Amino acid sequence: EEFWFRTRVASLIRHEHFKWIEEPERTHLFYDAQSDSSLVLQSIATPNSFFGVFAALHKERLLPDQDRSKLNRIAASLQNLAQGLEGIAARRWFFHNRTSETSGHSPDASVSSSPGIADRNQIPEIWGAYSKHPFYDFLTDLPSRSLVEDRLNMALAHARYSREKVAVLILDIDNFKRINDFLGNSAGDALLRNIARRIRQSLREEDTLGRMGGDEFVLLLPDIHLIQDIEFRVQKILDGIREPFQIEGKEIFGNCSIGIAVYPDDHESQEKLIKSAKAAMIHAKGMGKGRCQFYKPFMEPESVHQISIEGALRRALERDEFQLYFQPKLTIQTGRIQGMEALLRWNHPERGVLNPSEFMAVAEESGLIEPIGEWVLLNACRQLRAWKRSGLPPISVAVNLSGYQVNQPHWISTVQGIFEVTGVRPDQLEMEITETVLMDNSEVALSNLRHLNEMGVRISIDDFGTGYSSLSYLKRFPIHALKIDRSFVRGIRKRKEGATDAVITKAIVSLAQALNLRSVAEGVEHCQEREYLQSIGCDDMQGFLFSEPLPVEKINYMFNRNLKNPVRFHWPPEGKPYQA
Repeated sequence: EEFWFRTRVASLIRHEHFKWIEEPERTHLFYDAQSDSSLVLQSIATPNSFFGVFAALHKERLLPDQDRSKLNRIAASLQNLAQGLEGIAARRWFFHNRTSETSGHSPDASVSSSPGIADRNQIPEIWGAYSKHPFYDFLTDLPSRSLVEDRLNMALAHARYSREKVAVLILDIDNFKRINDFLGNSAGDALLRNIARRIRQSLREEDTLGRMGGDEFVLLLPDIHLIQDIEFRVQKILDGIREPFQIEGKEIFGNCSIGIAVYPDDHESQEKLIKSAKAAMIHAKGMGKGRCQFYKPFMEPESVHQISIEGALRRALERDEFQLYFQPKLTIQTGRIQGMEALLRWNHPERGVLNPSEFMAVAEESGLIEPIGEWVLLNACRQLRAWKRSGLPPISVAVNLSGYQVNQPHWISTVQGIFEVTGVRPDQLEMEITETVLMDNSEVALSNLRHLNEMGVRISIDDFGTGYSSLSYLKRFPIHALKIDRSFVRGIRKRKEGATDAVITKAIVSLAQALNLRSVAEGVEHCQEREYLQSIGCDDMQGFLFSEPLPVEKINYMFNRNLKNPVRFHWPPEGKPYQA
């Protein structure tokens, strides 16, 4: 390999008349002073440190203007040499230090470091240790973060003179923690290797894909002329990852969120480019996953905010900063309260009361969704018990169930334990899931939902009509109700005859009736909406027309005002929201 390298460099010098590299004061960067045959890698951090100088930093004084194209060809050739040489560098670095330990040489000494000088019986041990060398990731065989940063520095040095762009992409695998938890670490590792292979298939020779750690990859795209070039390559990557993977006999669908920062448009240093790409990736994930976002300055504090939210969430559980609000759910025909939906709120010590939309995405990514979900279920059941003890007629409470929870094998035992501790009957509890959970088509989720159904827990699909469910999923899963998304209900009041929102709402109600399911309209805010829902046979409704989500103290006050009929709720006059 060393001979191959020396031959290639000598050929470049000879054919391109690049004589300066033969100057005696520079040869020590390549050869050992005594043997004139070994690379002295201790003199430089990695080979790229030298190539960066060779290809870019001395460009102005190496060749006249008319020979710049010749230098660019040399630079491109040397970049390829650098990538090949990094493998040599990593092995030689280890062999050098291993030899120093066994032969008494100082680690800083310039010695020949071929494998032959070590005991051949030690080679398997040496090679095993080399496989964990920080230059390359052992799992995916991709460059590690330190090596990627080195290559990025070289690409930036070249770009300063070529006046081309360099794109830095951070790719984070969506829902990777769920795959690890449900299928095991071996399946997660296999998915990472397969994703890395897919991405590499869509890259150019000069591009660099590395692993940052965990489920995060970094991609360098040098020599970019137009932003559209980046968008084209990103789309190829996303298309490749979205094709199903066959892992351990199971079909797994992958996706990723991508953040992009561009030199020199966004920043000029490798550290800031990587940081900005990470901020853009976090923003993309917050927008719904499976997305790509170019960096914008406002994303920087957003990224810092996400990190601070995770730490604060962990403390919130310990400090009991969470609280349940309840929104009444009424039967349309009678106006009677037949249940409540429990909605989580976070009493943040600095920012006040926060809605789930402001922190649940972070909870899912960090794995905190499980203890938070368990807290919600436990306290909803405790409140049901308190209402029963106060003499109220039985009502039901609905809680939102995340995809993470429903895919946990131990979730059923957790629910059973909470029922035993609180004494709540399962038929008083309703669990709401989204269509996305059904689309995952998980056998664990199906088993858990069937167990809940057998226990007497009712299951409803939240925000129905906004996802990807189909009649086949409604048939396969034990569903009791469809909740019509507020976006359809909101359009009813503005409709003309045959308007889309009204037609969709009526179709969902008809579907529920045909399947013997209850239909529930969310976000009802006006009498006109209620009247239309009543006319098409919708069963239940909730929304600001009757009550906003309220803390338990105000819910209790509302009940106490109606002691003669504590679960009767009269229509507010003139369609104004009810004030407890």
